[in-house]
Amino acid sequence: MRVAIATQDMARVDAHLGWARHLMVYDVSAEGYRHLRTTSFHSGLNQDGDHGKLEARFEALTGCSLVFVADVGPDGEHGLATRRIAPMRQFAGQPIALALDALRDSLRGTPSRWLRREEQRSRTEP
Repeated sequence: MRVAIATQDMARVDAHLGWARHLMVYDVSAEGYRHLRTTSFHSGLNQDGDHGKLEARFEALTGCSLVFVADVGPDGEHGLATRRIAPMRQFAGQPIALALDALRDSLRGTPSRWLRREEQRSRTEP
């Protein structure tokens, strides 16, 4: 399944979705994970109320089932829900590898019903 990381420093889950300097996309399975791409943003990084900046981020999240974020605002929550992308705040401030390892380990064990469904859906979609 594809997941994204909202990050400023490309080492930690340390960015608010709307202010993320980078969105790093990974393919994650029970066997492991691999980096697919990084989308970097150079504008709209500190502008509250600029909801247009979210569209570029949503586009970068195409194909993702979830996004690890430090936080996300109400407009971001709505946009993610519309696109069936779950925000995960649990690893805010933590190393990216820790978040990815935890997701991989969850897929190896007994993942939640939602996570299992998303993993299966990702296998059938192009």
